[in-house]
Amino acid sequence: MDHAYANALKRKEEIERELAMVNSFLDLYRHFNGPEGEQTEPRVQESLDAANNEGGTNQAARSPKPSQIADIVERVIRGAGHPLTRSEIVSRLESAGIHLNSEDKPRYVGTILWREKSRFTNIPGKGYIMADMATPYDATSDMLAATEHPDEGPDSD
Repeated sequence: MDHAYANALKRKEEIERELAMVNSFLDLYRHFNGPEGEQTEPRVQESLDAANNEGGTNQAARSPKPSQIADIVERVIRGAGHPLTRSEIVSRLESAGIHLNSEDKPRYVGTILWREKSRFTNIPGKGYIMADMATPYDATSDMLAATEHPDEGPDSD
């Protein structure tokens, strides 16, 4: 294959991955802030007021449910196109403005993904990937790790 052509294909893949990440960000932004053009400040203020009136904190109002986090992580992993460790996932979620209501955020994310085994595959030493994106070797290594180290649940990457 021609070197210039190969470079162009490689660059195209990089741009497509970057575009997928931008699309994920836009989806997350719309999900948490409303559709484009909608004025969101009153909604945020209403949430803060409601939390303060109930004696709660505004953290809980901004923290998505575990099922929502799993959906967001799916978009993040698909956008990346490769496995991500729990720490990488947390970093990307926080960069997108997603609040995780936990003292140990990587462990919290790991627990959520571990409970969604049908959707996510943990590749030892590499991180999580979507089950339908994993190679047969990846899927097998995840199963072998689970049988060899049954105590390694959501805390392992």
